[in-house]
Amino acid sequence: MKFLLMLTMLLPPAAADEKPRLPEGPGKAATEKMCGTCHGVGIFINRRESREGWNGIIEDMLHRGMKGEDEELGEVSDYLAQFLSKSAPGAKVNMNVGSAKAIVSAIGISEAQAAAIVKYRAENGKFKSLDDLLKVPGIDGAAIESQKAKLDF
Repeated sequence: MKFLLMLTMLLPPAAADEKPRLPEGPGKAATEKMCGTCHGVGIFINRRESREGWNGIIEDMLHRGMKGEDEELGEVSDYLAQFLSKSAPGAKVNMNVGSAKAIVSAIGISEAQAAAIVKYRAENGKFKSLDDLLKVPGIDGAAIESQKAKLDF
């Protein structure tokens, strides 16, 4: 029994796997390299801009000291415009590992509702479906259902 307790203390929490990740696609490596040098992708992964908007941000970052070759800048611009544009679908959140903060950010519910989801999950185990999630007391089921495309289980 003591061994199991010690083992669980040494294992990282499940939420550690929940770091925001960029969608796969051409230009992802250049974007991680250039934008991840100063800050993580969590700062901009849920942001949606037009190509012109992203180019303005890239230009601002260049003035702030971002380094990169012209070819890399083009890759980053193309990547952001394709995968993080206003017309691209938003990032999903895994309801079985997502922190309350990640849930709030992804689906726009209140912090109290997100905390209730995390607490329920800890007490009752993983969610298998939207129906399981809707069993959480104190959440707005209609708000959750309207965001179901952003949920992973």
